[in-house]
Amino acid sequence: MPTYHLKCKKCTKIFDMFARIEDVDKIKCECGGDAEVWFGGLKGFANYIWKPYWEENITHQPVLVESKKHLKELCKKHDVIAHRLD
Repeated sequence: MPTYHLKCKKCTKIFDMFARIEDVDKIKCECGGDAEVWFGGLKGFANYIWKPYWEENITHQPVLVESKKHLKELCKKHDVIAHRLD
């Protein structure tokens, strides 16, 4: 099951949820409002939504990667390759 990035039509809360493709239109927010797949202002699936995450394989301590550009800089600094950049 894929994870969907959703936005509530009623309270505008943004959240992620696992769901089957056929159940996406039935997802409800905690407030009871209908949720829709949200792209953060982007116009389609071709655009990738970057979410900050903790990377543990660049240095000996976890590093918070805030953007794709930041990941590229970290990889260059520590002479490593990130598979997320492929």
